[in-house]
Order: sequence, then structure tokens, then C-alpha cells
Amino acid sequence: MKLKIVELDLEKLQGATWNSNEMDGSMLHHLRASIERYGLLDNLVVRPVGNDCYEVLSGNQRLKIMKEMGISPVPCVIVEMDNADAGLLAQALNHVHGEEDLGLRAATIRKVLASISPEEVLSVLPETAIGLKSLESLGKQSAEEYLTHWQQEQPARLKHLQFQLTSSQLEVVEAALNRLLPKAKTGQYNNPNPRSIALFLLCQSFLEKEGVTINGK
Repeated sequence: MKLKIVELDLEKLQGATWNSNEMDGSMLHHLRASIERYGLLDNLVVRPVGNDCYEVLSGNQRLKIMKEMGISPVPCVIVEMDNADAGLLAQALNHVHGEEDLGLRAATIRKVLASISPEEVLSVLPETAIGLKSLESLGKQSAEEYLTHWQQEQPARLKHLQFQLTSSQLEVVEAALNRLLPKAKTGQYNNPNPRSIALFLLCQSFLEKEGVTINGK
């Protein structure tokens, strides 16, 4: 298969409507921070679909960020293939990867933190503050201490939820979240996504009014 690397204008690129790889607002935030800091280092993988237009097989989330930031042209790898191979390649690029060596990752994180602040690291990586601290100290603490940090981190791990709303329902939800955002940005919650915190506060307020308690809280 021939590969051709070129730079294509944004208007020539279209996302794949069948793309199954989704990314929530928090992860998109980290992706944007990475691109703002380092630029687009991974080429998009695209295929021609006629009329000087290209369908993105790998990099649909990066394409969203590129469009938001108005970055054009975009480096792309062009491949020519039918629908079946396009779908198979997209799945392979999204899901075929190895497992990390935790010790090597911890050593790398320690080197990173020697020069870059934890706040900057957390803006790019989808870690919690507790998780980052635990990872940094791996190898320098006892097994009992590491287990304690690990257990503390579990409740703070971000979970991805998806909601489908009509336009009128979305308008109401957005209005409520926007009113709560100032409170959500106070920094007292262990979540880098203020909109997620705002949704949590909204639900918490409703449950309190209903007299419902969860886990004794």
C-alpha cells in the first residue's frame, strides 16, 4: 500500500460519521492543552472520497481541536482503501497498543516533574493530583504507602458519561451549568473539568432537596 504525506487545508477534511472513538470534554481539554503546548505531532490518516475531499480515518478528535483553533493546513497521511479496510484500519489505530511498564512510567514522570510544574502536567495528562503524586513516589515508598495512595485515588478517577438531549433540553442544562461554573472553578474539587463539577453540584443540590443521601453523605 502506498503512503503519501501531505498538508491539507481544513476545509478539505471531513470527520468519519462512523467513527466509534469518542472523547468527553475532559479528555478533549487535555488533547487541546497538548496540541497548544507541542503542536500536532501525529499526522492524521485520511483517504480520498472525491471532489478534493478527504475522510479522516484516524485523528477525528484532533480534527475537532484543529477546527476550533483554526490551524490549517494539517499534516496528513493519505491512504487509498475501500470501506472495509478503512474501518479495519481505524479500529486498529484506535485499539492496538501495548501495556505500560509502571516503573518506567514513574521514572519518566519524576524527570518531567523536575522541570515542569504539577499543574502543567495535569493540564496535559488525564491524571488526578493524588494519582500523579502516587506515581511520582513509586519506588520511593513502602508497598503499604503506595497501596494507600492508590486506594485514595480510585474514587477520584474520572468516569465518562454520555447523555442525549433535545435542543430545548440542552438549552436548559447549559443554562444551569453556566450559572454553577463560578462555584465549580473554586479548585476545591478533585476534577479538572469545571463543567463536570457543575453537573455534580446540580445533582447534589437536587438530592439534598429530596432528602436523599448517598454513602452517608
